[in-house]
Amino acid sequence: MRDAAGCYCPLGFHGTWSYLSTAGDLRTDETALLHALEKLEASRTVWLREMESFADRRRAEKARHQRTPRQAEVSYLLGWRWPGPDGKQAVLGEVRRLWAVHARAPFPDVPAADKEALAELDTWLAGCVSTYLANNAELDAGRQDIIATCLPELRRHVAQLGYPWTSPGAFAYFRLLLRMTELIHNDSTRETRGRPALRTEICPCP
Repeated sequence: MRDAAGCYCPLGFHGTWSYLSTAGDLRTDETALLHALEKLEASRTVWLREMESFADRRRAEKARHQRTPRQAEVSYLLGWRWPGPDGKQAVLGEVRRLWAVHARAPFPDVPAADKEALAELDTWLAGCVSTYLANNAELDAGRQDIIATCLPELRRHVAQLGYPWTSPGAFAYFRLLLRMTELIHNDSTRETRGRPALRTEICPCP
């Protein structure tokens, strides 16, 4: 089972294993092990269908000389999420697991030039994550927009913190925040595809 989760782990290995473990004790309970395998196979089947559909669209687009795929779609397909009918519950459990770590961590030492921007990103996005958890995986369109607006900036800062390797504590802190917000963003994207979202009056992150 661990080998299977190592080959297909849409939430990362630890996140995927944590969700599969909700089926029961995977070390001693054969029924739980089979149930977990069914969950993993069902998700992988949906993911393969999504990738096949994407490949078909790309072939049609290339025939129309559209050589570059849409970045948002590529990011969604290859991003942190759980394809399939259990997606919302799986993502909610993983965000809860990561938030339990993040919420206990103090704000790290960061480069002085980036401190104000990182503190603002932390405030806005941590607020979105806590609201998502408090509302049992539901997030209003205004906060979805905040995440979508702030994610590119957070990705840029995380990349800067990771290279050169000068701020490992800050890198770990903000990479965890990035992981949670990407999970929520992809889950919200799955939920809202093909239908308009209702807007709320919340100031987006600059």
